[in-house]
Amino acid sequence: MGLLSDPSISTQSKLVDGLARHVRKVCYALYVAGVAWFFCLALPEFNHGTYLSENALSPGLVYPEIRIDANRLAIQLLEELQRERKDHLSTTPHAWIAAKMNEFGLETHTHNYTLRYPFGGGKEYHGKNIYGILRAPRIASTEGIVFAAPYRAASSVHADISASVPLLLAFADFARRKNYWAKDLIFLVTEQEQLGMQAWLEAYHDGDRDLDVSKAYLRPGNLPARAGSLQAALNIEVQDLEIDHVDVRIEGLNGKLPNLDMFNLVQRIMAREGIASGYKQAPRKKRRHSQSHFEQNLRQMLTMLASQSSGVPTGNHGLFHRYRIDALTIAANRRATHATLKGSPGSAAVPLLKAIEGIARSLNNLLERFHQSFFFYVIVNNDRYISIGDYMPALVALVACAFLKAYLTWSTLPATNAELDKAAGWLKEHEQEVELEENLDPDKFELPYGSVLIYLTATLLIGFLCNVLPLQQYFLEIPMGAAPLTTSVLSFLSLIGFVLPFVVVLPPGGLELLHVAFLLIYGCALIVIGLLNFALGFFAAVLTVPLVIALETKEENSRSTLRNTIRLATLAMNPMMVVYVIVLAMTFYQFPELPLQKIMLRAATAAMDASAYGLIDSVIYGNWLYFVICTIFLPLWIICWTLSLSKRRDYADYLDFDESPSTPSQLQSQVQPQSKVKTN
Repeated sequence: MGLLSDPSISTQSKLVDGLARHVRKVCYALYVAGVAWFFCLALPEFNHGTYLSENALSPGLVYPEIRIDANRLAIQLLEELQRERKDHLSTTPHAWIAAKMNEFGLETHTHNYTLRYPFGGGKEYHGKNIYGILRAPRIASTEGIVFAAPYRAASSVHADISASVPLLLAFADFARRKNYWAKDLIFLVTEQEQLGMQAWLEAYHDGDRDLDVSKAYLRPGNLPARAGSLQAALNIEVQDLEIDHVDVRIEGLNGKLPNLDMFNLVQRIMAREGIASGYKQAPRKKRRHSQSHFEQNLRQMLTMLASQSSGVPTGNHGLFHRYRIDALTIAANRRATHATLKGSPGSAAVPLLKAIEGIARSLNNLLERFHQSFFFYVIVNNDRYISIGDYMPALVALVACAFLKAYLTWSTLPATNAELDKAAGWLKEHEQEVELEENLDPDKFELPYGSVLIYLTATLLIGFLCNVLPLQQYFLEIPMGAAPLTTSVLSFLSLIGFVLPFVVVLPPGGLELLHVAFLLIYGCALIVIGLLNFALGFFAAVLTVPLVIALETKEENSRSTLRNTIRLATLAMNPMMVVYVIVLAMTFYQFPELPLQKIMLRAATAAMDASAYGLIDSVIYGNWLYFVICTIFLPLWIICWTLSLSKRRDYADYLDFDESPSTPSQLQSQVQPQSKVKTN
């Protein structure tokens, strides 16, 4: 704030006055520059080719040793598992998995966990994970690598990935026969998708910590045995042993990504084994397209940012990142037809098994954690990327609009009683002849800092209540589902924020001061969000910066049509409205055959579910999205709505104005100047 409050900076400076007169034009120019910079990143001249920074990985340096006998074992295990699945339609065949791990010589253990569902009225759900440890024969158990496969029950509505477990067990049997492992290998089969993985990770790292059972929703329990410090993890999701392509999924919790070296390692190994793989890899029949390279790259970038912005992991690997463990998922999709199958169907799984072996042996060579390559990047295509130093200027240009407008707004505020232009004009309108005294106290005029601070605190309190109230015991006892309850609480608090500017009117100078505070808080919030999750910060900036630039508190500087348009746009920017519009667009894209009325109704139901799922993800997994929307975006929207209304208290009411003052000097002492904000 030193720069903004430096008294040596004259408010009558020609540069400041010139910028203040054209502040909107300058800000819109910065906005266009930021968006244009992002679009330019799709050009090859603005991005870079991928490479391996960690020489110790040495991908493909050794000849793969897996043979066709491992494929036969995988086929045999898959047939046995299919028979077991008939007896376990909605459960996991724990006994069969544990027996196979014991048969292959692994140190097998069972992990039990309990979930106390927040909106379940005290109901508890129990789960069980099975894991086996292959101790490193050449070194003490100081480091470990995790190979995980989620088990999906036969009754699940999601795609069948039951082939993942046989493939994992076949590789475990191969790894047990080798003595070159320098790290412990953990083979993990999880239950209940990401919930089982989250419980296992909490038990692995925090199992010995005392847990408040009354407040914890997920009770991870304790692990009977552990390996060393986990260096990396590979999650395997295979639909069938005969695969068409491999989709490499990297998005983790809250938009975190694994080290770029790990993605490049998987790509190198898959290419060596002749497997079509990549980020958002498409099936063979959909790979032909007529789009230009620029359009393909831009679509890939926007797809990745859209996936990151929600903060929801695209696989079980995403939960490792919060523990500083680099992980990704290889999702192998089944081949639609056997017409183009090369070789014998009995050896279809050999390339994928060789790829897993190559990845494991490269990770086994690591001398330390991944650190040499990038953790913040955007994938343009499978062999090109954009680093943080290239894409952050786009966000900085967008956020610079808020800081520039805050500086110019502050610089044009009246600082002393010598600036009584507005007051003098007000007196002329009332045909009062007033002689202003020459010797005025230059420090008499003060901005209402206290009132603005209280107003900001009230808006933050509304956001805090959005996080706290839905989980209070009183609300949980209401016979209402999670989605209607959460939506009702959020709607009620949003309504309070909507009514707040009509109830609380700031004193003279308060709106201008609130405007400056809003711009500073808005800019800082977007920068912080962008550093933690660039996708969320960038999309929020692109959507809201034009409204922030157009926002104005002085009625004499804005046309009524423009002001009404800004108010309507501000209403449309309500966080709940934005969520509904996003869900509506997704619903229309997925169900174009439905009539509009049904699409809107289905979108409303999905938006209500999204609010409940966001809250549940926040308390169980630590997803930030719900917290950011309630604690940051909703208070900012309330302030923006207040500024768009521009309701200000009359000076006469504020100063206890006397309609018949006895002397002109008394009248002058009762009048305070309005702010001189010259923007257009």
